[in-house]
Amino acid sequence: MEVAVTYLENQLREQQPLFELLVQQVERDFRMSVDEDVTFPVSTPLEFVQQIQEQLEVIASRTPAKLSMLLYRIDVAEKDIRALEEGDVFNYFQQLTYLIVKREFQKVYFRTTLANEQ
Repeated sequence: MEVAVTYLENQLREQQPLFELLVQQVERDFRMSVDEDVTFPVSTPLEFVQQIQEQLEVIASRTPAKLSMLLYRIDVAEKDIRALEEGDVFNYFQQLTYLIVKREFQKVYFRTTLANEQ
């Protein structure tokens, strides 16, 4: 979890307004793939990462197919998913959370950067 939180904090240091957009993006993808009622009421990157990881654990335990749908929707690279260390379930979900946060931030960053250039 520390890796995902550190990544987010470093990215947001210069791009703080993107945090709210990132939360919205993650909520949208979770709602479209998993549950229409998913929300992430957060105020810090740590809370955000914790809530994502908790959601992933719930999804995987109840409906693993929805987890696959979510990862496809977010566009997490298959090679990155296959490269995750298996064995320790908690560690696996920490790594998966990092991949999701990283990819979602990239989408928000690129969308915002492109919109500002036009």
